[in-house]
Formats: sequence, C-alpha cells, structure tokens
Amino acid sequence: MKQRASRGVTLLEVMATMAVMLLGVAAAMTVVSQTTQSNRRTLTANQAQIIAEQTLENILQVGCQGSVTCDTATSQTFDVYQTAEGFQRNTPPADTSVIARKYTVTVDVDNSKVPATIEDGKAGEPAITRNLVGTTAGTLVNVRVSVAWDEPGIRSDRQMVVLQSRMAP
Repeated sequence: MKQRASRGVTLLEVMATMAVMLLGVAAAMTVVSQTTQSNRRTLTANQAQIIAEQTLENILQVGCQGSVTCDTATSQTFDVYQTAEGFQRNTPPADTSVIARKYTVTVDVDNSKVPATIEDGKAGEPAITRNLVGTTAGTLVNVRVSVAWDEPGIRSDRQMVVLQSRMAP
C-alpha cells in the first residue's frame, strides 16, 4: 500500500487558526482598554481627594483666628484645574493644548453660633448646637469640603468626594 506524502496545511485550517488568534488579540485589547480606563478613574478620584484634603487642611490650619464665634470660616465655591502634569491652577489654561480636568470645590460651613448656616436646622450627630461644658453652649463649626468633577464619555453623572471635620476656637 502506497502512502501519500503530507501536502501541508489546508486553507481552511489556516483560516480557523487566524480566527482563534484574532479572538485572542481582541480579548487582550479589551483587557488593556478596560484597565486603562479603570486606572484613569482611580487617578481622577485620587486627585479629587488630594484637592479636598488640601482645602480642608488649609481651613483647619487657619482655624478660628481668635474669633469667639469662629466666623472666619465661611462657605464658598471655586474651581480648581488639575493638569496632566499634576499642577493645580485656579484658572483654566489659556493654551488649548494643555489638558486640565476641572474640579468644583464646595466648602460648606455650619456654625453653631450662626444658625442661618445650618441648612434646614440639621446640626449633625452629635449636634454642633449641643452644650459642651455643663450647660454652656460652646462654638462648634462643622466644615465639609466636596470636590465634584465630570467624566465625559465614561460616566454621565458627576462624581464627588466629600471630606468633613469639626473645629472650635
């Protein structure tokens, strides 16, 4: 009986192998893309947290500055622009080639001596309006820093980081 010599790989086998390899490459590209997107979201959230920490630390460092009613700390809203290089700016970059993400920083100050600052009379838990020593009502200030940003093309709603602390004169 005569044996036939092997004639190599058929076109069908080559096409099947290429299809399997193409699926593998597509899966690897999807993993890389998703990992990059996740890392970018994490970096953006970390930058927002750093901005919130810096803002809160600046307020707490200034403190009440000897004011018995601690009216030196006030509510405010401002924007911070974080460039891809890591620099923070208060104004958007004039150069359009500079990439900067806009973060909106909102400082909410609830002061026990200024009732109008306490929204809807909600003084927190434990309440900042409580007596501190015996029956004497002291001054407590609740400082809340919120940093919000948009992630266009990734998430439709705004993202936010909130830090809070209290201070007294």
